[in-house]
Amino acid sequence: MSVGSQVADAMRKLSEDRFEDAVVAASVALSATARLEYPTEGDKSACRKFLEQSLPIISKIGWVSFGVSQPINFRYRRLDSKATGICVRTMPEMLYDVVRCTAVHEAGLPDNLQFTKQSVIQLGPDGELVLPIDVIIGLLIAIVASPKNAHQQAEGDPVFSFGGKSIRVNELWRERGKIAAFIGIK
Repeated sequence: MSVGSQVADAMRKLSEDRFEDAVVAASVALSATARLEYPTEGDKSACRKFLEQSLPIISKIGWVSFGVSQPINFRYRRLDSKATGICVRTMPEMLYDVVRCTAVHEAGLPDNLQFTKQSVIQLGPDGELVLPIDVIIGLLIAIVASPKNAHQQAEGDPVFSFGGKSIRVNELWRERGKIAAFIGIK
């Protein structure tokens, strides 16, 4: 499967409220794109670098309903069984360590992480976390923005809507400037 087909699959699953399945497809597209962007890096380093570079897009789309466009840090449980407890994770750490790794290695999400259509961020005292699915949409659009994905297309040409406007995803492949203008970032 291509990056384009993974993006299309994730967007279709999001529209069907199948968030966990959408995250798995988005995670595969993330890894493939990051390896194209940073071919000499290992998967972890490449993904984290791609996520850092893509923070303006992910943050703007992910947090639009909160009126925030800056990265947010999260209190979340540690994944390492030798160092249990709660820690603070940056957005790239959260998206790579918690979301992508669990989705790719376990074909799902951690029990204490959920995505919702609602505009909420909920942090529980034991590291439970509920995030808006807009974060994953932001990740998908960052993947589409990658110049390394210039040759990709999303089957069915899904629509991306943001701020009361809509645009076809296939008009956005490798068009970081067009995406930035569409969502209102510099």
